[in-house]
Amino acid sequence: MRVGVYIDGFNLYYGGRGICGRSIAGWRWLDLRELAENLLRDQSGWVNTIVRVVYCTARINGGDNPGGQHDQDVYRCVLKASGSADELAMSNYVARTATAPRSR
Repeated sequence: MRVGVYIDGFNLYYGGRGICGRSIAGWRWLDLRELAENLLRDQSGWVNTIVRVVYCTARINGGDNPGGQHDQDVYRCVLKASGSADELAMSNYVARTATAPRSR
């Protein structure tokens, strides 16, 4: 079976940080392709061929977090150079609070 994998970088980062904690640095350098292959093999038992890994993320604001933006740039370069991700899909992060009308 041919499989395409789409990874939400925000959820991956904060999920990993929640499980591993901030002090364990190794989890931040995940090989995304290998992670997906292991999950598919272990969870489904199918014979799979991952044909595409897309890493979706939003750009960190360098004005608010210059160190975070630099780290993100390094990680994106490593993902691409290592072949861990085939495509980096960039979006925009909007920092605002969503509000809805009160129900009566």
